[in-house]
Amino acid sequence: QDIVTASSWSAQDIGPSFDACDGSDQEAMKNCFETTITSSLQDYLNSQLPEANVQFEETVTITLKVDNEGFISISDAAISYALADALPEFEAILYEAVDLLPQAKPAIKSNVGAFVEIAFDLPIRILAQEQN
Repeated sequence: QDIVTASSWSAQDIGPSFDACDGSDQEAMKNCFETTITSSLQDYLNSQLPEANVQFEETVTITLKVDNEGFISISDAAISYALADALPEFEAILYEAVDLLPQAKPAIKSNVGAFVEIAFDLPIRILAQEQN
């Protein structure tokens, strides 16, 4: 019970961040971190994804891991067969997009004063329309 309590995230703990997000309060830093990741991934996917061979709309949920050195990677990606069939390059392009993210400042668990690894889910909405 004590281990579970000690390892639970608290308001005193500091989530991962980027240098550009420094100087803000906790909520602003979190929003800046999320916005930086979201816009970077969106820009890269929009520029790299080819046209799909069918029309579809799908949400892919990926689990991103920020390790105790601030490196960001995909620990899980739930890519359906339909999406893999319509956009065979999607998974490789998604991994490239995450690899291009800048190194973050790692999360800090305040009760032990150490950098920690964290993971979070990020939904990505994919919408493909047929071209006339």
